[in-house]
Amino acid sequence: MQTVMATCRVRRVGEEHLDPLKSQGQPWIYVAWHNNTAAGVWAERGQGIAMMASASDDGELIARGIAAFGNMPIRGSTSAAGDKAVRDMVRALRAGHLASVTPDGPRGPKYQLHPGALWIAVLSGCPLVPYHIEASRQWVLEKSWDQHKIPKPFSTVYIAVGAPFFVDKAQMRSDSGAITDVFSRRMMENVARCQQLAVGSRKL
Repeated sequence: MQTVMATCRVRRVGEEHLDPLKSQGQPWIYVAWHNNTAAGVWAERGQGIAMMASASDDGELIARGIAAFGNMPIRGSTSAAGDKAVRDMVRALRAGHLASVTPDGPRGPKYQLHPGALWIAVLSGCPLVPYHIEASRQWVLEKSWDQHKIPKPFSTVYIAVGAPFFVDKAQMRSDSGAITDVFSRRMMENVARCQQLAVGSRKL
């Protein structure tokens, strides 16, 4: 990733959504689908972000990459609200760190939001921020469950950041399914915007 991304042009869109959070000293939680993992670990390097990686053997490889790029690996999954990893993420956010989760990991299905990410937001009081990466030219690992994406050399890489989404504790307790559906739509809207930018750049 380091070698490939050094040849790419990176364009970030939606960063203005983060300005109010930065001005208030408010940590946030980047929420990216699992097929963004490889590029995302590189893109947000050196920020001390608490990044979740599964407790599996594959997760060990990701955890080493997270640490190598200057962030903090937290081992576990968002698939269970009471998981130790959720509590560790909350502690990191309360200490002032940013966080990053892949809510359809570690086993999918692709683009299906597990509830752990929402509970991290509830317990920490920090907003969820949709995050997605697409490249003008990229490899897609079709046989992987998430169809993982890796930018090709000399491509243009778009990083799209969506508006912060605060999760209300009472609403989450009364109708977690509705909140999950709303935020899932926000995630997919951000995906569509990023994909449109990448497709548009291929025509230039």
